[in-house]
Amino acid sequence: MRRNKLAWILVTAALCLVLYTLVVMRSDNKVSVILGGTEGAFIQSDGLTYVDPNSVTETPEPTVDIWPDIDITLNQYRMVNADNLLSVAFEPDVAKISGSNNQLFDVAALPYLEKMLEDCRAAGFTIYVTAAYRSYSYQNNLFNSKASQIAIGMGLTGEKAYLDPQYQEAAEEAKKIVMFPGTSEHQLGLAVDLMDKNYSRLVYENMDQEMFAWLDAHCAEYGFIKRYPTRKLLLTGWDEPWHYRYVGEEAATFIMEHGICYEEFYAHYDPEFKYG
Repeated sequence: MRRNKLAWILVTAALCLVLYTLVVMRSDNKVSVILGGTEGAFIQSDGLTYVDPNSVTETPEPTVDIWPDIDITLNQYRMVNADNLLSVAFEPDVAKISGSNNQLFDVAALPYLEKMLEDCRAAGFTIYVTAAYRSYSYQNNLFNSKASQIAIGMGLTGEKAYLDPQYQEAAEEAKKIVMFPGTSEHQLGLAVDLMDKNYSRLVYENMDQEMFAWLDAHCAEYGFIKRYPTRKLLLTGWDEPWHYRYVGEEAATFIMEHGICYEEFYAHYDPEFKYG
């Protein structure tokens, strides 16, 4: 009888020893895991049961399409660039912008522009519309003037200087500074250059950064986007952080909230779109 009792005690002790060993091993296997990505905030996670939250065990179901349901063929969404030119005959219906020096803007979008300007001034900023609608011929004159200026700098003078093969080089240089006729959004009548009193030097860093911060934070409320932000130069081809384009509130809100440029937005709706 004593032998059976002793054997039972020994078996029980052995089982307890095994259990104790497993607990110790399990405890030693705990690791520190960053909680929520916050530096210094750690929790103890059991290494035997910890599951990597970033691991994928199965293919997820498609997410809901969050892109705006719009008709990209409407004029307000029109893409204008070196690959998508406006014809010389394209002329939008425009009207004078209130308080401007005879600057013109698309009639349908004009109320939204004027309200944005009004609210910007009410917020304490001095804002100027330095460029709005430009006809094809006006843009053509701007471009030719810049090309001629560059050509003169290259030593090409005279009435027929444009016939010189080198003039083409001047024209190519001009394309980097002034948009070629037909490639400017200003011809759409839906784009404006907005600046403060320091606009004459065209140095963005010297302009009122608080004013532009206000515009960037609120422009979508009026249907506008920052069209050529500096950080998107490689996608848009232009660095003009003072240039704002009307695309309607729905598209503008999506673009500005997600920090994308118009090319990125447009490419979603046009699978054949190619970046310049």
